[in-house]
Amino acid sequence: MHYGLDVGGTKIELAIFNADFTLSDSWRVATPGDNYQQLLATLAEMVDKADQTTGCEGSVGIGFPGIVDSLGCAVSANIPSINGQPLVADTLKILNRPVGFENDVKAFVLSEANGGAAQSQKNVLGLVLGTGVAGGLCIDGQLFRSKQNVACEFGHIPLPAILQQRYQFPLRQCGCGLLSCVEEYLAGPGLLWMCTHFEAGYTSVPALIKGLQAGESKAQKTFDAYIDCLGCYLAQLTLMYDPDIIVLGGGLSNINELYPPLAAVMKQYLFKGVTPPNVVAPKFGDSSGVRGAAFLGKCAGE
Repeated sequence: MHYGLDVGGTKIELAIFNADFTLSDSWRVATPGDNYQQLLATLAEMVDKADQTTGCEGSVGIGFPGIVDSLGCAVSANIPSINGQPLVADTLKILNRPVGFENDVKAFVLSEANGGAAQSQKNVLGLVLGTGVAGGLCIDGQLFRSKQNVACEFGHIPLPAILQQRYQFPLRQCGCGLLSCVEEYLAGPGLLWMCTHFEAGYTSVPALIKGLQAGESKAQKTFDAYIDCLGCYLAQLTLMYDPDIIVLGGGLSNINELYPPLAAVMKQYLFKGVTPPNVVAPKFGDSSGVRGAAFLGKCAGE
């Protein structure tokens, strides 16, 4: 059996998958984000419960919002207690088995490239549009890895000046320390910020989509601007990576209205003769990240 753990800032989910990666069971607990030792103990308790449930010692993979540096220490903005801690070594010790570690977004991309919406595609680009914007690249089913673990942090490239000027957007300060990162405009909070910028009055994404479906002009104006920015951004990523397919994840990937206009919008920002790749929703939805973590665990144990 294969266990995937998705460690977030507020909750930890453990999911159990059988040999063909069919979901067998899952549960969640609160993340003890301010106590490192308690976090380790919680991981151990969850894995022990999984072993008792399955009657075997399953493989373990962990996805979390951050990176593991070259020394095996964790760096995360969402879980402060793990910063600078030897997370890999401590987890291996406490679980007493091989453990696969990866950024949670990259775990999502790995899942969708292996049996997911991008199955059988050679170059798979994943993009998560949630509270932030991040992604990953899979080539032949394997995650692309870089020297400093910052490859595909493309939520922190700047929004093009043409869009800044077209919509009279201010240069927004990003939490990473840079100005005008696309994350500030394309993440869920960025879409809500656009509602304020265009004086649309919607205070939630579902309210905006409801207004769009009802044909409200302010909803359409806001959504059209968002799609223009997203399509331009996806065209930029296409010029950088030339993927066979792009899989969206995160809360905004559940908006069905996103997908139909994207190809035409992307084409406006591509060279003549360049075909936009298909942009699709994830096959495994919110479970894709924890499934990808389980896949990492399987590979770590081989």
